[in-house]
Amino acid sequence: MSFFHSGYEWLSRMAARATHANDSAEEKTRKSVLTIVAVIIAVLAVFWGSAYVWLGKPLSGAIPLAYAIISFVSIGYYFFTKRFAFFRFSQLLLIFLLPFFLMWSLGGFAHSSVVMVWAFFTPLAAMMFADVAHAAKWLVAFVFFTILSAVIDPNLAKAIIPMNETAIRVFFVLNIGVGFAAIFLVLNFFVRQREQAHQAALLTKDDLERSNRQLQENEATIRQLMLTDDLTGVANRRHLDERLQFELERMQRYGRGFSVIMADLDHFKQVNDTYGHIKGDEVIVTFADVLKSELRSADFVARFGGEEFIVILPETAETAAQLLADRVRASMQAKKIKGFPHSVTASFGVTGVKKEDSLEGVVQRVDRALYQAKESGRNQVVVV
Repeated sequence: MSFFHSGYEWLSRMAARATHANDSAEEKTRKSVLTIVAVIIAVLAVFWGSAYVWLGKPLSGAIPLAYAIISFVSIGYYFFTKRFAFFRFSQLLLIFLLPFFLMWSLGGFAHSSVVMVWAFFTPLAAMMFADVAHAAKWLVAFVFFTILSAVIDPNLAKAIIPMNETAIRVFFVLNIGVGFAAIFLVLNFFVRQREQAHQAALLTKDDLERSNRQLQENEATIRQLMLTDDLTGVANRRHLDERLQFELERMQRYGRGFSVIMADLDHFKQVNDTYGHIKGDEVIVTFADVLKSELRSADFVARFGGEEFIVILPETAETAAQLLADRVRASMQAKKIKGFPHSVTASFGVTGVKKEDSLEGVVQRVDRALYQAKESGRNQVVVV
């Protein structure tokens, strides 16, 4: 068993030398299988040539021995140049001619027809290693040489002394046995190569799918980071512009109105000047949390800049938006912030969006409403 395993490993190494790293799985299979076929037949040719010489048939023995030498040279040349098209043609030609020459040297059909059957493998091999057009050409050549053999067969039978009947039977059995063994070995290797290529393709597909998923996740994460305010975790100005434009287009298409709230912390500069920017950031985060706690899942809140926030309320009328803004205002006023002796309040501007509005127009109008709330004494809601 170890002998066959070693032989198989040796053939595998030979096949590996026949391929290139840039070859596709299909090309690797073709090149490696043809190389194995060529090596097996060349080794068998040495055996058959030696057997014929031992039986007193030096001419018949010289043909497979010459074949083996030329075949090994062809294999070596291919390993050196990697010219597969030339290697394929030379091996198909050698495999095609050897059975006919050997049959003619043994006296024709009557004494060696089984040998000629090997030549029929050439069209089949061409179909496997090249294409149907090549296989058809080799099939035509096989038919021609078969007809030629039939024409010259009577002369061959008269001119050449055949081997004895026992030797013919033994060679027939050996040809059939070795032929099936070689075919089994090649098919076994071919199937293994296909399975390995299939497994490699599946692994590659899985790797690509994992990479794509990871890439999509990374892109989603990057996009989320690009559209999120670092301090508060709500949307940033870029995300706000995208969402506001989306809601405007949706309203113009489906007629579903929405409202916008702009909120700003009161006297925030005094907070920063008195308690420092770190404490000021804590106040901004607290205000963002209050806003998020009062909103629905469909609502959208973004930090507009500094201590200002904008809320988008899909399919919400001005009156409902005003009530929500006042609820947020009251929640912020009642919020106890650690380190502050007094409450922090906020002012709110509210506007309902119209079909003819633009993004800039909506922002300007709600900003005007917020300005009026500030001018009217702060800690209140103004609708424009």
